Amino acid sequence: MVRAGRATKAACLALALSVPVALAGDRTAAAAENEIRIGNTMPYSGPALAYGVIGKTIAAYFNKVNAEGGINGRRITFISYDDAYSPQKTMDLTRKLVEEDKVLLTFASLGTTTNAAVRPYLNANKVPQLFVASGSSMWDEPREFPWTMGFQPSYQAEAHIYAQYLLETRTRGKIAILYQDDDFGKDYVKGLKDGLGGKIPIVAEAAYKVTDANVNQQIAVLKASGADIFFDIATPKFTAMAIRRAGEIGWRPDHIISTVSKSVTSLMSAAELQSAEGLLSAGYYLEGDDATTTSDPAYRAWSSFMDRYLPDVSKNNGLTIYGYLAASTMVAVLKACGDDLSRDNVMRQARSLKGLALPMLTPGININTSAYDHAPLEQMQMGQFTGGRWQRFGPVRSGTDPGSVSDSFKTIFRYGNAKRDLANQLNANTVTLMTGSLGSTYANMGADLSSVLDKGTELRVLPVIGRGSVQSVADILLLRGVDAGIIRKDTLAFLERKDFANNVREQLAYVAKLFNEEMHVVAPKSITSLSDLDGKTIAVDLPDGGTFVTSINVFERLGIRPHLLYIEPRLALDMLRKGDIDAIIAVEGKPLQWLSQVNDPNLHLVPVEYDRALHDDYLPAKLSAEDYPNLVSAEAPVNTIAAEALLASFNWQPGSDRHRRLSLLVEALFNNMQALQRPPFHPKWLEVAPLAPIAGWTRFKTAQEWLDRNMPAPQVMGANARASDLQASNAPNDPKLFREFLEWRANRQKRPAAASPKP
Repeated sequence: MVRAGRATKAACLALALSVPVALAGDRTAAAAENEIRIGNTMPYSGPALAYGVIGKTIAAYFNKVNAEGGINGRRITFISYDDAYSPQKTMDLTRKLVEEDKVLLTFASLGTTTNAAVRPYLNANKVPQLFVASGSSMWDEPREFPWTMGFQPSYQAEAHIYAQYLLETRTRGKIAILYQDDDFGKDYVKGLKDGLGGKIPIVAEAAYKVTDANVNQQIAVLKASGADIFFDIATPKFTAMAIRRAGEIGWRPDHIISTVSKSVTSLMSAAELQSAEGLLSAGYYLEGDDATTTSDPAYRAWSSFMDRYLPDVSKNNGLTIYGYLAASTMVAVLKACGDDLSRDNVMRQARSLKGLALPMLTPGININTSAYDHAPLEQMQMGQFTGGRWQRFGPVRSGTDPGSVSDSFKTIFRYGNAKRDLANQLNANTVTLMTGSLGSTYANMGADLSSVLDKGTELRVLPVIGRGSVQSVADILLLRGVDAGIIRKDTLAFLERKDFANNVREQLAYVAKLFNEEMHVVAPKSITSLSDLDGKTIAVDLPDGGTFVTSINVFERLGIRPHLLYIEPRLALDMLRKGDIDAIIAVEGKPLQWLSQVNDPNLHLVPVEYDRALHDDYLPAKLSAEDYPNLVSAEAPVNTIAAEALLASFNWQPGSDRHRRLSLLVEALFNNMQALQRPPFHPKWLEVAPLAPIAGWTRFKTAQEWLDRNMPAPQVMGANARASDLQASNAPNDPKLFREFLEWRANRQKRPAAASPKP
């Protein structure tokens, strides 16, 4: 263990903890009055021990800060454990840091797989995971993991810069790749391939594992490919082996190494300098042996720091500069926090870095973050190893060209090189979702799914503007290419009751109960109840949507016989004001945008009482002043009913390609539900009740399997027990309680045997 103020090493502790702990008292944890406790894990031993100097540098820098008075009067206590580059040890030690050492945050912990192992735990407990010492692109996912932030340019951004350089200088070359067989190596490979777009051929790839004794066989294979460009994605130990072995067998390609392995002392001391001559890499900070910077005040300050606090570490070790920069950034964030050192404010300040120019950053490179950008550094400059040191050359390059964020641009860029393969790749994992009319709740929910679940070629959700629930049933059953749709539970019941469809339940499956769509009845104030509409003219939307089905169903069950007019509500509003019609009905998730804008003293929302005849297909609901301030008073909310919307699909046979595609959608939906239930997405996502079975329906097989894995029977029973006291004449307003009510209500009914899908 390394602590600021005392540089000692201790063995890692193996904690017997296997279940995440809910830190009820720590979710709003703040720094103590006179201390800021910062946690870290670092490989001081094991296959990545060369990086341990980063932790020692950070500890030394915090010692310097403490000697100068600390942060706003508080001292930093830096607790760093040796995880030996083992994800399991990282998990155990991170739990210890949070639960026993009570750190405010974790900072600069090293490694891709190690940090990936603890990311869900830290985010679930709202503990900042700041400036992760890894270039994986996964640290820049603020929507899914808002408490995690990277630091250095991502491996993909760095690889994009190498691609830019090669496309400018070596378009006739042939590339061979050595990469570490994990997320670290694969991120680089993806970045290079995306950046090249097939314009320079990659003729060979060879992977190694961190447990391998050497990479001799891999280098032999790569040389035999005839490649004259060697892209070497390895940690320092294996990069040194590759440099040495390439020299021994006389292979002299243009050799590009990753920035994580370019430290002179950790790399070149282990490889022959003659073989290292001419190496290419990129960087974003000044080198300790760069003669052109010795007169720079920032360089002199860093050199003085090294002399005083790390006298036994070589200034040629670029990892010390990395640690120096990371610690400087952390101090800038803590100073910006002022006296509010809560976890929330720490993350707020970390997301608010604008144009931060730190000592020892390459001139022209600044740090920038935002709530939507957790990648502080995105620029680098190429360098070549010449005469025993790195020399920078060329412009400062950005690894994230604004145009490159467009998947469509990237697709077009690659189109001419691999048309057939690309077309297959794009189509293989695209799922088409039928929604509703423009501006409807269905359409908004479809857009949300597309935004949150999109993973490029891994999964693309393609929402299609439709006509509503009835049309969606027909489209799922008959329209080629439609995989799923949002439909109403009462639509299917109506179709069967009217004998419009045979065996439709065997052909359709449901994924989950999504949300409720409230019945809005807008009429003059002379209409005081639904029964007053008997014989009146009412607009009930277009005949392919769900509103007209719900209207017909409700009126038939209540014995009311109005004259129905099939016209959109927004178009019918002027007719209502003129007295040409007597009411408008809209069954959609509240609040409706067009209805929220109605401000007419002669109109109001007519109550719909929860009559016993409606219990089978509908739920009780309320419309409040918060929903419609111009139509509902704060003292008198309006009772109404709600129809249940489902995510449905054709009941494809397991093993078919369509079943596989839908399974991708299902897994992504359930795994990202928390993201969908946060702003700015539609508030109706808060009503999703994944446990609720739908009587008479077959649940899509993958959905049921996911629930069985993640929500076992005891959990379901617990939810039902909590909800059992909630049944009343009106459903509760709290979304969580309402979901439990729905699940309890649905589970009261005996679930039927699952119907076998048709071939």
